[in-house]
Amino acid sequence: MLMNKKKNIRNVLFFGILLVVLIFPIASAQETLTTDPGVTPDSLLWGLDKALDQIALLLTTGDVDKAKKGLEIAEERLAEIKIMIEENKLREAGKAQDAHGKILLKIKEKVKEIDEDESLKEVEKIIEIEKELEKHDENVEQTFEKLKVKIEINGNITQEQKDLIDSILNSIQGQTGEVKIEIKNKKNKIKIEIKQETGKSEEEIEDELEDIEKEKGIKKREKASEAIKDVREEIDELKERINVTNTSVSVLKLLEESESKLENAIKAFDEKNFGESYGQANAAERLAKNALRKLEGKDKEEEENEIEVEIKNGKSEVKVEIGDSEWKFELATTDLDVIINEISNGTGLSKEEISSIMKVEVKEDKKGEQENEDDENEVNKTE
Repeated sequence: MLMNKKKNIRNVLFFGILLVVLIFPIASAQETLTTDPGVTPDSLLWGLDKALDQIALLLTTGDVDKAKKGLEIAEERLAEIKIMIEENKLREAGKAQDAHGKILLKIKEKVKEIDEDESLKEVEKIIEIEKELEKHDENVEQTFEKLKVKIEINGNITQEQKDLIDSILNSIQGQTGEVKIEIKNKKNKIKIEIKQETGKSEEEIEDELEDIEKEKGIKKREKASEAIKDVREEIDELKERINVTNTSVSVLKLLEESESKLENAIKAFDEKNFGESYGQANAAERLAKNALRKLEGKDKEEEENEIEVEIKNGKSEVKVEIGDSEWKFELATTDLDVIINEISNGTGLSKEEISSIMKVEVKEDKKGEQENEDDENEVNKTE
């Protein structure tokens, strides 16, 4: 009996130490998520890692904090997917993708459960969760854009593997999309409640919610406006080239589809559905870019790699185009060494290769404070 007690004590001590060892790297991984995902799905300890995440989620109280913790865990799963794809462990990447989906499902249920006596307090909680989801969604997009650029450079992956990676990306975007839909449904329900409680018009309520979104740091209007502006430039360039080039039916079809998406984006913008507007504008831009590539008649082997850096207001906007893939990101620095190092880490190109093709443009900010007020007028201009 004494032996059994000693054995039990040893087991408790062992698992206690193991928990401390595992929890510490997990906490660290959340701070440097893009470089250190912690325990990955190819490890025997991954199951325990997930169990600890579930315990942390259960111990977190408060609607918003619980949703935020869930998104922290989703970020960890995303980092694991990235590492597994880079190591060509696609089965393990799929396992992390499934785990990501289960966490997003819990967040969706949490959004549905939020219930406050005051409608404005309830919508504030929803918007706070929406802000965190938007960050995660942007991180998903950035992660896979970076991966695709790296794959184009390395050229050591089959079409079947590329298709699987695209499938994983589409699945993750679908998982976040389900939470977005739940947030949208919840906000629409709250709008009706606010209207019944206050007698305010729909436009007044929309303006009030947009003010709350801005306070929380969500800038949907600005992002949608910028995306629409970008796709218009792409379409204008495409039309100019079509006028002086023999054009295939496929290029004209892509132009038509791009313009249709742009119209949808403008319509959504007019209806103040800025998230939908942003998505439609991005889809339109991708179609226009594909049409331009076809028009230029470039084969993958002949395509020029481009790196553009635009410096403005102490920040740098970076665009990396490698083959058919494009990676955009922003850095809060103008230090070219830092910028080049970030591009090198993301693409695998050497610093010398980056320096040889990188174009840097310094711009002054001429938009001023009037820009936000003029967004809607800008979007509604006819071509």
